[in-house]
Amino acid sequence: MKPEFLDYILDSKLFVTVCLVTAIMLLRGLLTLAIARSSWQKADKRRRINTVHNIGNLLLVVGLMVIWVSELRDFALSIAAFSVAIVLALREAVQCLVGGLYQANMRSFTVGDWIKVGDQFGEVTDSDWLSTTLLEIDPHGLGNGYTGTTLYIPNNAFFTQPVKNLNFMRRYIEHTFSITRERSEINPFEAKKFIAERLKEHCDSFREVAERYCKLIESRMGVELSGPDAKVSVATNDLGHDVITATIFCPREEATNIEQLVTEDFYNFWFEKTKNLKAGN
Repeated sequence: MKPEFLDYILDSKLFVTVCLVTAIMLLRGLLTLAIARSSWQKADKRRRINTVHNIGNLLLVVGLMVIWVSELRDFALSIAAFSVAIVLALREAVQCLVGGLYQANMRSFTVGDWIKVGDQFGEVTDSDWLSTTLLEIDPHGLGNGYTGTTLYIPNNAFFTQPVKNLNFMRRYIEHTFSITRERSEINPFEAKKFIAERLKEHCDSFREVAERYCKLIESRMGVELSGPDAKVSVATNDLGHDVITATIFCPREEATNIEQLVTEDFYNFWFEKTKNLKAGN
């Protein structure tokens, strides 16, 4: 009696399936835990954990297909009349799968990179066969710029929307800001010269690093940046106000601080000039 029951259990595909799923999930969990407790960098840990999850999922799918191949074949034959409907129903999933394979082959980004997919901008935190997870970053935000929102991008978006890898702009950015004032007797080109001097002073501490990083980005991305020297221009808007625009190539976390310092310097200069003009009259 016992040998027959044991043979039945061993021949049971459901029992083998449960054992396979348990073994793979347990192994994946142990490897994930070991990687999480390792001394690797945080970005390396996430890449390795993502690889372990993807390999585990692949082994699970292949194993289930091997175990249930005969049932799947019979099932496929039994629904031949509904094949067109099934293809239409699974079209999105197939497109996502193909998009994941396309991205994996192109290697346009990895976990930890900053990318822009269409209008969505974020840091890649996870990537599997069907979707890519991004931690959203405000494209206009400075510092880290994280919004706290998690984006789940279906992989078929890689066929329909442009994908930009912005990882080289992660440390240094090209930051532009403007200061607008009503037209007065003060020559705005004096203010332009003053702002250029102040920008040079505020950016001197990282100029050499910025110059090297600027050349690296230009060679890797094939673009021309304004850095490392700051650019200042004067224009007028539709209301006839003077607009002074400055563009700097600086560390991302320093952009807001430099903008505020230069704006403060400008207003001190402007009000001092206005005071002197009034005193002269």
